[in-house]
Parts: sequence; structure tokens; C-alpha cells
Amino acid sequence: HTVRRQSIKRGEQRQMPSLPHTAESTVREEHFSSRRKQLEDYLTNILKMPMYRNYHGTMEFVGVSQLSFIHDLGPKGIEGFIMKRSGGHRIPGLNCCGQGRMCYRWSKRWLVVKDSFLMYMKPDSGAISFVLLVDKEFNIKIGRKETETKYGLQIDNLCRSLILKCNSYRHAQWWRQGIDEFIRKHGKDFLTEHRFGSYAAVQENTLAKCPNFPIYTSLFNLVLWVVEYEDELLCLQATSAVCFIYLYFLRLSPEIFMKRPVVEGNRWRLDCILKRKA
Repeated sequence: HTVRRQSIKRGEQRQMPSLPHTAESTVREEHFSSRRKQLEDYLTNILKMPMYRNYHGTMEFVGVSQLSFIHDLGPKGIEGFIMKRSGGHRIPGLNCCGQGRMCYRWSKRWLVVKDSFLMYMKPDSGAISFVLLVDKEFNIKIGRKETETKYGLQIDNLCRSLILKCNSYRHAQWWRQGIDEFIRKHGKDFLTEHRFGSYAAVQENTLAKCPNFPIYTSLFNLVLWVVEYEDELLCLQATSAVCFIYLYFLRLSPEIFMKRPVVEGNRWRLDCILKRKA
């Protein structure tokens, strides 16, 4: 608290906005609209004050993070704290060598839903721990029978079966419905198979050079090209580069697998490809 008081700039608004004192049960129906306006004004005033706006409790209540409104990451989906279980990878070497519940580890993470992917972050540092892409095998299940977890939520794709644990069955239903509706509204192109077996739809007017020249393209375009043409374009674009490989838009993880599903270990992981070329 001492550090927080010292960090407040002079002249900065400090007074807490007043919350309506009338109990909800005593508000008449004809006053609902004015009551709603009072609550909206209260939250608006709270968010105008940096000391309260940046407080972790406020961000959790509103459901926002530092990645919520970045335009290049797509529209904002639901967000919130969740318990995630380790393991579930379909990639050899990433799972625990043992079997059974004793090998699982539960961790609290901040889950972010976007149109083409889900990701969870560490709450203390905000570091991104894992990104789950939306593809043709994307599916959501709930219930103990499916997840072997009370109030469990299972999210599948081609690379992983992610198990989450909620506070109640209603909470699990809220997450399932929110994720499913958002993905089907904004990311439906990734749920079906496209040309050449790609999970990504054909992108018009994307910036990329001819495969006979070094790569002058964004990482996102490179991923789309590689997934769409698989072996042929991967060899042309990445492994045939002689002098330079230029990568732009480095917001995707360098550990992304350029060929999916993964059947050859880490051979076609982006950082491994670049290491071989170097």
C-alpha cells in the first residue's frame, strides 16, 4: 500500500465513486433502467482511474488482460481464471512418462479465447504458456465421464487434449457455451478442411514473394503457405533459402509446428527448421 500511495501522481483522482446504496430487492421494476445506468456510471468512473483500472481484481472482474484489445489478434472473446491440467499433448516427448492421476499437475492460468486460437497465461507474470489453435478437430466436452474430472472441461484439437477444471457444472457450461459460440461466429473458417487438406482458408491479397527468392513475408503468411501446400512449399520456402530468411510479425511462438499433425518429433518445428538452415 505504501508503494501504491507513493506511485500515485499528484492531481490524480483518488476518491472512490459512490455505489448506489439501495438494495436490489427493493428496486421497483419501473426503476430498473435508472438503476442500470447508475451501475454503468459507477463502473465507468472506476475504469477512468488508473489506480483501480490496473488493479488485478478489477481486471479479473471485467474479464480483460493486456491482450484483450490488440487489433492484430482478432476480436475479444471471453477470458478468465481457470485450472488447467498438465499433459494431453499428442506430440511425442511433451507428456509425462508415467500414467494415471499421480502424474498430473494442476495450475491456475488466465485463459484467453480468440477467433483462431485459445491460450493461457501465467497470472503472476503474464507470460504465455501455451497456444491451442482452432482446427478441423476442435471440439469441446464437459462432464466427469469425458474428462475424468469433477466439473471438467475438455478442449481437443489435432495437437492436444486440454483438460480444464471449473468451480461448478454451471461454470463449465458457461465456458463451453462461450467458447463454442465465439469460435463458430468468428473462427468458423478454421473448423472445416480447405484446399490441399489445409485447416486455414485461402487468403487473398497476402504479401509474399515468389518461392524462388528468399522469404520476405510475415510469419503468419508463412504459416498459411506451409499448411496449405505442406511438403512442397515447406521445402521451397524454408529449406531452399540460401542467404536470408526474413520473418516479420513475430507474435506467434517460434515453437509452432509448420506441419501438423506432428509425426516426426520436432523436425518441422519453426525454431528447429531455422536452426538447421543456420
